[in-house]
Amino acid sequence: MDIRNLEAFIVLAETLNYHKASERLYLSQPALTKKIHGLEDILGAELFRRGPNGTKLTDFGQKTLENTRKFLTHYEQFKNQVQSDSKKEITRHLYVGSCFPVHIYSQIEKQLVEKKGNIVLALMTGLSVEQQVNLLNAGMLHVAVMPLVATKPFDVKKTFTEKLVYIFKKKSPLISKFRMGNSQYGSENSLTMAPEEKNNADLNDCLNVFPIYSSDSMNLLLKTNDIMLMMAMITKNGAYTCVPKRMISAIPDYYMNSLELVETGKKIDLGVVWSKSIDDDLVDDAESFSAWVVNL
Repeated sequence: MDIRNLEAFIVLAETLNYHKASERLYLSQPALTKKIHGLEDILGAELFRRGPNGTKLTDFGQKTLENTRKFLTHYEQFKNQVQSDSKKEITRHLYVGSCFPVHIYSQIEKQLVEKKGNIVLALMTGLSVEQQVNLLNAGMLHVAVMPLVATKPFDVKKTFTEKLVYIFKKKSPLISKFRMGNSQYGSENSLTMAPEEKNNADLNDCLNVFPIYSSDSMNLLLKTNDIMLMMAMITKNGAYTCVPKRMISAIPDYYMNSLELVETGKKIDLGVVWSKSIDDDLVDDAESFSAWVVNL
């Protein structure tokens, strides 16, 4: 039995007018008549009786109308449930951008999968703030983690503060000078090696591309998002850098034995923002990610 024939029967039963029913159904009157006759043939009785006073439901038609409405209600519930179940089987991809070149987001992905099922955290790390903003505006990124000063065009869902640490080559002569200068002249919004240094680096820049310095005068060697290159420059050239503390866990073990980490009192505020065109079926996933990333 064609569901569309039952729908046509209900419309005609409500209007009791073939012309009006045909318009509502976007059918010609002959096509509507054919549907009703086909349904009557299947059911084995007349549903309507046409006379000088217009079209009327037969007693059988009236009972059939009540049963048809119940049937279609159950059918819609069945269809909605099937669609809902099928969506649950579809893998969802939450595209996340981060200004960190490497971030331990696997913990969040594991939590998302355990709580919400078929979801993949597609992480794009090492992106500059400008790249993240462009991707968010283009709808190619769902969520991004970036310095709070850069989040103004977006709705900030969560904020958190990241501690910063210096990374030196082990036994570097710069370490003692750094500690002395930083304890006396350090600031909360710039990187300082010594009191005579005037050209301090903005902490916000350090979350876009990480600067690598040599000597105590902060001679800039290069800027990079490649953590392997950063560690190679530090261990082979006696250079140093300043990075968010949580990045340390991403440094390979074979480099850690050659490094010395010095904590600072410096911090930077970060924000978790969403694309303005995030898909409705990803909102719950984005909310979970935003809550968990703060405590990662």
